Amino acid sequence: ALLLAPASGIAALARPALGGHKVAASRRRLEQQPVSLAVAFDGGVLAAITPAALGRDAASASVCAGAAWMWVAFWSKLAADGRIQPNLSRKIIHTGSAPLFMLCWPLFSPAPSAPILAGAVPLLQIIRLYRAGRAQPAQPTPVGAAEADDTADLVKAISRSGSRSEALGGPFLYTLVLLVATVLGWRSPAAAVAICQMAVGDGVADIVGRRYGSVKWPFSPSKSVAGSAAFVASAFSASLGLISLFHAFGFTALTAAAAAPAVLLISLLSAAVELLPAELADDNVSVPAAAWALSAWLLSAG
Repeated sequence: ALLLAPASGIAALARPALGGHKVAASRRRLEQQPVSLAVAFDGGVLAAITPAALGRDAASASVCAGAAWMWVAFWSKLAADGRIQPNLSRKIIHTGSAPLFMLCWPLFSPAPSAPILAGAVPLLQIIRLYRAGRAQPAQPTPVGAAEADDTADLVKAISRSGSRSEALGGPFLYTLVLLVATVLGWRSPAAAVAICQMAVGDGVADIVGRRYGSVKWPFSPSKSVAGSAAFVASAFSASLGLISLFHAFGFTALTAAAAAPAVLLISLLSAAVELLPAELADDNVSVPAAAWALSAWLLSAG
């Protein structure tokens, strides 16, 4: 479930009459609890946002944004040069982008500024995708040509057909879901599990299904049994990996061992949701929504 910093711990930070050892203890409790945007504007929380925390969060966001750009640019360039198939580059970007970003969440401070500044990373990608989807023909200048080449490479890497409009479809929704998970589910097991189902599960299912998916589901002929099995295995493993990371850094009391049965059930049900026809719901929305709801119910200990 989404976790909010306890009001008592936050108020303790803002109360100057407390002794030094009590303030230190309050700070330790705050560091061990995720803070979401829902409490970010409470007066006591604002007192916890120090210049050092802002500087750390801004630097972490800058590093993550640069790494995200390089990750997408690398696979985009390979696809543009014909060194890998666009379908493969698209799914590699899909599989790795969100979980790799979540792996960087411990870089941020425990202050409430962290989810806000971290949210700038997917927000920048949303802007980039919007510009790619709405791009006009290149201007007859070196700058315009360079921008057009970068946009064309991105579109080729993330789209099925090469159409610019696809940038505003699945990839846009994927990044929007990541933004929501960052701001509202900061360092929570529910957000981690939901994102892993959407990114890792769906991405690996497509890669494996294309190669080994000769046996199709009779009620969903575009999806394979091998792909669904890969979805469950990869989403389950990635989810437990992130929960272990969050537990190691004190973001949650939930351990991977305790979460494993529930995460396995969530992965199985998410794989079933992924089999729904695209006409009913985009799996970049339906899968994480179902996984988040199930996580909020089954992983309440986190």
